[in-house]
Amino acid sequence: MARLELEGYAGGVLPLWLEGDPEREPLALVFPGLRYSPARPLLHYSRKLLHSRGWAVAEVWYDYDRPEFLTAAREERGARLLADAAAAYAWALSDAKPRLLLGKSIGTLALALLTREHAVAIRAAKVWLTPLLNEPAVTTAIREDDAPSLLVAGAADPITPAEVLAGLRREGLHLLVLPHADHSLENSDTLRSLDILRDYLLDLSAFLEML
Repeated sequence: MARLELEGYAGGVLPLWLEGDPEREPLALVFPGLRYSPARPLLHYSRKLLHSRGWAVAEVWYDYDRPEFLTAAREERGARLLADAAAAYAWALSDAKPRLLLGKSIGTLALALLTREHAVAIRAAKVWLTPLLNEPAVTTAIREDDAPSLLVAGAADPITPAEVLAGLRREGLHLLVLPHADHSLENSDTLRSLDILRDYLLDLSAFLEML
């Protein structure tokens, strides 16, 4: 994998790790969670699966678990998310047009803000991993997007309540709700957590076959 440094919010360094060749392979762009980096299981194995299927994968390694972000006003946090997501997307457009955008948790808010501000991003397929359904921008983006999408939620995750999920159903949206899974798509049983991970990866694999 190659490490790149982009200019992110307020001129800060935004690290990006790239596996594969986006000039020759379809490109997937990954936006991780607040405390869920691309090295964590869901995103690590998503990258491995994508790469094994012939995709190039670019992971955005932002770090928002800092007081200056956590204590900032809502508008400032949104501005930072959008600036960093837009920087990564602009880099991707310089070599290729991303065919898949994958967000986890706060990464789904970055994805929602990006698609709201950059119409071309709307046409990419999307994976919404444990989306922040308490954020109106996220629910609106999922509901109004007509690109192929996979939404993955844990049945034990309070951020993705069943009644809100039901209201998001639309043509082209594939919904996977994993029983007993929390916001990390895990539970207290280690072996069951591995089963949950496998179930997600099987659905992701099937989704990629349709693109």
